[in-house]
Amino acid sequence: MNVLGSLDRSPRILLVDDDPDIHDLVGGMLAQLNVEVISATTADSASKAAERARPDLLLLDYEFSGTNGLEILQRLRFESISAATPVVFITGSDSHRVLSSCFAAGGDDYIRKPFCAPELRARVRSLLDRTRMMDQLKRMAHYDSLTGLTNRASIRLQIQDAIDRVPHQNYGLLFLDFDRFKWVNDSLGHEVGDQLLQQIANRLRDSLRRTDGVARAEDARTAARLGGDEFVVLLEDLADPRDAVTVAERLLSTLAAPHELAGQQVTCTASIGIVTSEHGHQQPEDALRDADTAMYVAKHAGKARYVVFDPEMHAVAERRLAMESDLRQAIASDQLRVAYQPIVSLRTGRPLAFETLVRWAHPVQGLLAPADFLPIADETGLIVDIGTWVLNRACADFAAWRRLSGIPPLAAIHVNLARKQLLLGKLPEVVMDALESHGVAPECLHLEVTESEIMNDPVHAAAVLGDLRRQGVKIDVDDFGTGYSSLATLHELPLDVLKIDQSFIAKMSEDHCFAALVHAVTTLAQNLGLATVAEGIETSDQVAMLQSMDCDYGQGHYFAKPMSSDEALAYLRSHATVSPEWSSVDSLSASMLHSSPVLHCPE
Repeated sequence: MNVLGSLDRSPRILLVDDDPDIHDLVGGMLAQLNVEVISATTADSASKAAERARPDLLLLDYEFSGTNGLEILQRLRFESISAATPVVFITGSDSHRVLSSCFAAGGDDYIRKPFCAPELRARVRSLLDRTRMMDQLKRMAHYDSLTGLTNRASIRLQIQDAIDRVPHQNYGLLFLDFDRFKWVNDSLGHEVGDQLLQQIANRLRDSLRRTDGVARAEDARTAARLGGDEFVVLLEDLADPRDAVTVAERLLSTLAAPHELAGQQVTCTASIGIVTSEHGHQQPEDALRDADTAMYVAKHAGKARYVVFDPEMHAVAERRLAMESDLRQAIASDQLRVAYQPIVSLRTGRPLAFETLVRWAHPVQGLLAPADFLPIADETGLIVDIGTWVLNRACADFAAWRRLSGIPPLAAIHVNLARKQLLLGKLPEVVMDALESHGVAPECLHLEVTESEIMNDPVHAAAVLGDLRRQGVKIDVDDFGTGYSSLATLHELPLDVLKIDQSFIAKMSEDHCFAALVHAVTTLAQNLGLATVAEGIETSDQVAMLQSMDCDYGQGHYFAKPMSSDEALAYLRSHATVSPEWSSVDSLSASMLHSSPVLHCPE
């Protein structure tokens, strides 16, 4: 039995006694413990043996010719063994004064001569087990249990040491976050996620062992796991702090290779933020914070890259944190506003629907556009609550307009869905509750989902959107042409409308290639039984081209900019009759307004 189970070798016991017979006796008694007994009969030989073998326990005779065990222990503590090495004194004396002096000198236990085998084994086993447990506790305090890498507490101390050595030595700190780890955890399970973290740790260890002239010694490169999928690499004693970039580039390449997990290959790239001794940090928390900030900049810039920290990033991060805090209060404080942009029939010129947009009336910064706050809302998950609020507000306004007379009959209201709303398990329930609460028929609601959001998980998207469509809700693909959907995917998805991205419309008049693409999309939609909406229309030339391509509907500043609810009502009243510019449209086209299977809404 190996009493030090955490070691990859047998425990070493150094026996120091000037009686050769004792060595033979003790060796025999301890044989069944599977320990290695190293013998020394003098103080000099004991010192050399301790220096060479680094024993796990010291058995030391108290009575020595010309000296005693206390003096030998003092010498060994000074020259070769640590204060943590347990010591058992061997003595034939039963004097309390002798025993007291043994304990006072640092002894952990004693055994009297003549001793019996069971007692000796019990005392040795007890001390070795205690040493093993202390080693395990020490390891738990300094190392991550899953990966075996240095943990947060330990790397923090090492970062502080590196900071304290500046300017005599340079250092670099790399903060790593893995771009698809959450997907692996959610899709393949936490056990597979743990396997991925272990493989990442192994790659970090192997990569940092390579000699490249960046750090002068292998022990000057330390990888640590902070928690989750966050890792850091500390590079000490750098010839130049900018050499940290060299290591980051190598790690990006190493970590980008596929992992074999659950019988499939999974790619999980890293985003890396870098700080160096040149940034002048005085506390490890500040260095970690700024490296973390740079890592998030790398992630938002496209992932699978590194970014070196710049002080302006910290100011941006603080502003972003403040905005997040303000945004959490926006719904409760009634600071959100809706804006509506009309969707117009390109056959009749009449507004048939409104797309609902959201604005934020910030108490200090004024009215903020979606691009100023929706990315933060999406990142924090607040987009789900905001989306639910917008849905209910849009349904309430639409229901109110439908009850009024003297305005064109609106066919539908359009509301955008974010990816996190799509992933929400109860999305159909949320949508149907909003429709029922405001008395709006499901056929009157169009939910717009971007092509990229659908293609992020087309199977899940098809299931959720299919559930909604079976209950009557219409489904639109927003910004079509900017994603990577295939014809087969489009055919399988439960869709009603393709909204052609405004980037194609803007270039259509200047580049015949874009005009051809738009024409191809309208033809594709007709073949699939889908309606088309052209986004971002700004000129009459664009309207004419889209009409010639049989595009169904249009939206953009040419017709109207996004407007408040009151302004939208005024707009509807002003369009109660067809404008003269559309009078040439034949009566057959005009009659199609209410026969459209997509935009028809029951009275």
